[in-house]
Amino acid sequence: MLGVKSRHWLTGRRHTLNVEALTTEAALQYQNEWKALSNRIRGLTEALHLHAAILAVNSNDSFSVASKLLEHVAKIGHELRAFRDALGDILPQQAQDAVRTILSQWPEFISGMRVSETPNMRRERIWASVVMLSAFEAEMTFALSGNQEAVLARSERAFSHLQRSIIVDPKVGAEWKAAFKKGEVACEKLGAVHLLLHGIYAFKAHADGGRTDLVFQEPIERFEGELRFAEGLVLTEWKIVTRDNVGSQCEQARSQAAKYAQGVLGGTELKSYRYIVGVSSDHVHFPQDVNESGVIYRHKNIAVAPKVPSRSGGSAAQRQPAAGP
Repeated sequence: MLGVKSRHWLTGRRHTLNVEALTTEAALQYQNEWKALSNRIRGLTEALHLHAAILAVNSNDSFSVASKLLEHVAKIGHELRAFRDALGDILPQQAQDAVRTILSQWPEFISGMRVSETPNMRRERIWASVVMLSAFEAEMTFALSGNQEAVLARSERAFSHLQRSIIVDPKVGAEWKAAFKKGEVACEKLGAVHLLLHGIYAFKAHADGGRTDLVFQEPIERFEGELRFAEGLVLTEWKIVTRDNVGSQCEQARSQAAKYAQGVLGGTELKSYRYIVGVSSDHVHFPQDVNESGVIYRHKNIAVAPKVPSRSGGSAAQRQPAAGP
């Protein structure tokens, strides 16, 4: 299991996050870590069933099996705390709530055996703790079964593919240079079409908090048609940026994105991430990603004529600090 130190790259000053590390490592890591914990809980549940079946035939516990089962319960509690400390910041809210609830109830089930506790009472305490763990395991598995990580990964891949295509494909590069000269709307239209190749339907927020289609520049009430072909819906704000105005442009884009108030559409819409995309001639130093009220604003730089190709996949190789909320 992960140690507490593993979580420190997730948070920093002014609520900034290293989301590149999150996307490439931690989002998959907590799935793997939870799978190991889930298997351990299920194994303990099966052992309890076997123990109960044996007690139905012979009520003696000469080898203190019940006490050993309680030791396993305690060990799982320690693993859950390590899981929370290492990865709790990036778990879906439902999963965070489930972990918080189970750990708040833990002392009641793993406290030392009371002087007056009979063998039957101890067995009931062990059974109750395993039943509680089993219910928790089902809730956590459900909470982590959504497609948010898949939509996030697709979005990251799309931006990386876009920057690399501009560099290696002369036709794509020429299209983006032309769009850059025309301005913000031309860039967001071209960007929306590229994202759609990766199954991502990108939209932006308009003044009253609703959604606007990037290609047709029209308000969207429902995504009935788009949901038939898009695997994820992502809020984006596109800006033309230079080295001199990148900070103010990104701040303005975050302000515009923050106006978005329309309800999310289940697991299809990326809930906790919004993309601020700055299109520039060459790569510019971009602000750190910012966490505002539980929403992470992911900053991406798309350079249409980069002198030195960046390996950061749509983000500036180095980032400048951004003021948090």
